[in-house]
Amino acid sequence: MSTTSSIYSKKGRNGRFFNLNDAIGSEIESYDIGTNALFKVALFTGIAAGSEDISDAFLLVLKNSLNEISKISPYRLVSLLSFPYFSKKFIVSALLEIKNRRSQWLLSQCDASDLSGLDSKSSQFYFTSLEKKMFEEYVATWPNAQNCLEIEFKKVRKRFIITLLKKYFNFILFWCLILLAIYIGLHITSQENSLTMWEQLRGWINFVFQRLR
Repeated sequence: MSTTSSIYSKKGRNGRFFNLNDAIGSEIESYDIGTNALFKVALFTGIAAGSEDISDAFLLVLKNSLNEISKISPYRLVSLLSFPYFSKKFIVSALLEIKNRRSQWLLSQCDASDLSGLDSKSSQFYFTSLEKKMFEEYVATWPNAQNCLEIEFKKVRKRFIITLLKKYFNFILFWCLILLAIYIGLHITSQENSLTMWEQLRGWINFVFQRLR
């Protein structure tokens, strides 16, 4: 996906993304890391080429990632509504899913007779070649691969946001009620004095900062 190419530059890896190429393994050179990751998740989860079920596979990856987060900040919750941040978050989750599924998938695809007599180095080369070959064949069978993938990705984003809102409904409702209470309080007091709600809020913020000094 073009939106991820600037985030995940192959030449600019650093920090927690240092081993991105190691995580994704074989790639299609004409696609960026994000697009390769999405195709590989589809391959490892057994999605047929061109199938609309791919959005279900993507959604499962996001749900698994969400379940690993015990707490979520208001900033992160709002940030997920941003498409660039959402793309970045998803690609990281996809790479983790690839790492978790690779070994089992390769074992299910290999021929046991081909492995007999191979040492560890030869076995590693065998699995690397097998993954590369099957991945290239899989991507080649997708009709309109890039466009199809982007459409499904945008579709799953909408579904994920709905899932996110359901999961954190109580959290969102709590803060909405607090903001509503503040608004009602400022509205009532603004009718009792000559200050507007904004002037009262600004005065309250200044008071808090003075107390913190």
